[in-house]
Amino acid sequence: SNLGGMVGEDEDDWSHKLWRQGQLEYNATCSEWNSVGRKLAFAGRSQLEITSMALDVTGTGTGRSAREWYVLKSSNFGANWSWVRLPQFLQGVGGLVANPTSDTIYVISGGSCISHSADHAESWSPCWKAPGLTGRFRQLVVRDSRTMVVLRDGDVPLRTNDGGASWRRMESLASVARRQLTAEYSWSGKTLALSGVAGQLFVWVSRDDGDTWTDESGDYSAMSGGVAQWYESTLYISSLGQGIASKTFEEE
Repeated sequence: SNLGGMVGEDEDDWSHKLWRQGQLEYNATCSEWNSVGRKLAFAGRSQLEITSMALDVTGTGTGRSAREWYVLKSSNFGANWSWVRLPQFLQGVGGLVANPTSDTIYVISGGSCISHSADHAESWSPCWKAPGLTGRFRQLVVRDSRTMVVLRDGDVPLRTNDGGASWRRMESLASVARRQLTAEYSWSGKTLALSGVAGQLFVWVSRDDGDTWTDESGDYSAMSGGVAQWYESTLYISSLGQGIASKTFEEE
């Protein structure tokens, strides 16, 4: 698939890498992690007990009748962690997104609420209300405090260029809006990558915040997966069929 751009000249330059699955343990009981709050809640317990406590399906083990959502934060690069409970209207949180240009963080809750915090999750704004901001939200993609993209379930993504005060449909993605899209900005914010599955995985790249796109799928022919993350100007994609691959894009 190609829309609003030309197929990349180097279609076969994805660097394929196979990563061995594994798990790292600090020690047998995790008793030296020094997290704040429930820091030893899982220590020495079986995997079944840990899973039951994490899901808290029955309310046994922790005494709560339903699981609660928290933000974990660290001010010393992960040496210590504190737990901040999300307010009730955000208890259906579907993801946490950081603004790379400020201290603001965002969450999507219940598919219909976007909220932000400017004080490290201590307090949260009401759900955003703005012209054009409608539908069921799947993902918020943040370039900076003014430019953001909202991916929606079964509908055309939205974009704001005024910090969320107004939103417009990204008609450049109308043909693939129902494809369960995933998108991420590069570290510089100059390149936006988007992926979806239309028979097989496609990867598109935009350098104008989604007005036009270039198809960079190349020889990556998986039938699942998509954009994983960026490292500087290198994009990583992954799938069950072809593993992890990377491609570096030039950014001026």
